[in-house]
Formats: sequence, C-alpha cells, structure tokens
Amino acid sequence: MKNRLLLLVALLSMGSWLRSEAANPESPTAKQSRVLYETGFERFEGFDPLLDLVDAAGRGQNGWTAVGYGGNGILGDALPDFTGQYAYIGFLASTNGNGFFNVFRPLRFAPSTNQPPVVVFQVNMSVRDETPSPESADDFRWSAYTPDDRRLFTVDFHGADRTINFALDDGTGFRATGYEFEHGATYLLEVVMSFGRNRWSASLNGFTVVAEQPMSTRPGALSLGSIDAVWAARSQGRWDDNYMLFDDYRILAYPPAEIAPVLELPTVESGGTARLTVWGEPGVSYLVQSSNDLNLWTDRGTVVANSPEGRAEFTDAQPAVARTYRVISIP
Repeated sequence: MKNRLLLLVALLSMGSWLRSEAANPESPTAKQSRVLYETGFERFEGFDPLLDLVDAAGRGQNGWTAVGYGGNGILGDALPDFTGQYAYIGFLASTNGNGFFNVFRPLRFAPSTNQPPVVVFQVNMSVRDETPSPESADDFRWSAYTPDDRRLFTVDFHGADRTINFALDDGTGFRATGYEFEHGATYLLEVVMSFGRNRWSASLNGFTVVAEQPMSTRPGALSLGSIDAVWAARSQGRWDDNYMLFDDYRILAYPPAEIAPVLELPTVESGGTARLTVWGEPGVSYLVQSSNDLNLWTDRGTVVANSPEGRAEFTDAQPAVARTYRVISIP
C-alpha cells in the first residue's frame, strides 16, 4: 500500500468538528523513502563509548564534527526508552567562549528542483538536569543549517522555564510555541521539511508543536547541510551540568506524494455542507473519502494541490448528521 493516510476530520451532530492524527498501519521507513543518513550510535556501526563523539582536537567518530568543544560522547548504560548505545551533549563545560557548542554529521543535500522532496528528521531525545535550577539551566536545541553553515531554523528547549520555542532565519529571535517539556522525559522529535513549499513543521511524540513555518525567509534555492544538536549556555561562558541524550538519529527524503496531507474544516454551514481545506504538496492529487462508521469509506472526490503552498479546497454539499473525512494521496 503506497498511499499514506494521516488526518481524520469528524463532523458531529451539533456542528462541531474534531481533528486528530490517525495511526498509519505502516512504518514511515517502509515508504518510498531514501535514507540520507541514520545511526543508532551502536558499536557495530563503529561508535566507541570510550571516546568522545567529537574530541578536543576535532576528531569525530564516523564523520561527526563539532563547532567548539564540550561535553559529548557515547553512553551504553541501560535507560528506559533508549536501546543499546546513545549519544549525549552537555554536562562538562564547553571551551566555546561564545556560549554555543554544536555537534553534527555533515549532509550537504541539494535536492532536484524538478520534484523537490520532503525531508523528515527524526531523533529520540531527552533533556536532563542533575541539579535543576531555573537560575542555572541551559538550553538544548536542534538547528538546521545550509551547506555553507547558514542557520535555517531552530527548535529550542529552554531550560529555565522548560518552554519549547523556535526561531527562523529572519533575525527576529525566538518565538514561543505555547508548549513545555519535562526534564527526564523522552520524546520522539520529528521535523518535516517541504522543499517544494518552503515549509517545516515539528512534532513531539506525534503532537505538533510547530506548524507550517518557512524553512527560509530569504530568496534562493533550498539545501540542507546538517541538523545539529546544540548546547546553548544560559549566559555567555557559563555552563551548567545539564545535558541532552539522543539516539536513533535519521534523515529521510520522500517523494511529495508519500507525505500525508493536513486536512482542515474551516466551516460547516447550517444545511450540513462541509467545506474542507487540504494542505498537501504542490501538484499532488488527493482523494477525499467519508465514513459514517469508520469501517465503510465512500469516495467523495479528488482535489489537486495546484497552489504553490500546496493548498486545495473541497466542498461536500451532501448533508449528514455525523460524518468523518479522510484524505489519501494518490501516487
């Protein structure tokens, strides 16, 4: 089965609506993806837990590199939600005087402009603090860079108040997402980057925390050089003993039709007419289906995301007391 189903929208008798993510019966990695890079930091991959991931001389394991030097390495102690070996950044003070320390694996991905892909970054992560204190907590981040080291965007885990924030390349600083994280909790961070639409979104454990932001606010072709784990000191030159664990680091590229659309229901008119908005990939066709019992699905029509932002509109004029919609990409 090639099509990917993501979103259901249910119409209820009172005229309200519900949007929720539907589990896909197939793993995302079983799709038509191309692995750009992935690692579990395991010994059989060549990662040695007795060595730093990137040492003070800049020598990195398996192609990893760094900006500056600080606490980092490979661990193998048994921990819930982590399997085998995993990496860390933090804990031991960095020598970087500017207050930032990055570790990353160079990628240098310049996609074809004929069919710009959707790139998905996934990592299991956990921010930890042995002596938690708002006055001394640092930030940990994931930042996307171009091959010439220009930062595109950042997802930030702010240690002082445990808020989740993001920044673009427009120079306006960090923006609040309205969500928080817990020290010691393990999260699957997934960042979806549409090169065709110049948009990215981020989710934690499947829950969207950043939606439909520009990958870059500057003109020019998009490319991806690396996705960095970043340790940011609370103030320049002062480092806390907190750290971030991360594992199962992977970057995958998908054809646009393999990525699930987002389905929204802006309005339901008094007569029951539903007007749906499909946010997909430019040029991809989507089949709209409905069901009254979640077992039998009826085709309602096909829409094509012809606009540059991947938007398509669909109207279902047939009234219904209760109805659930789903959208499936057509290869």
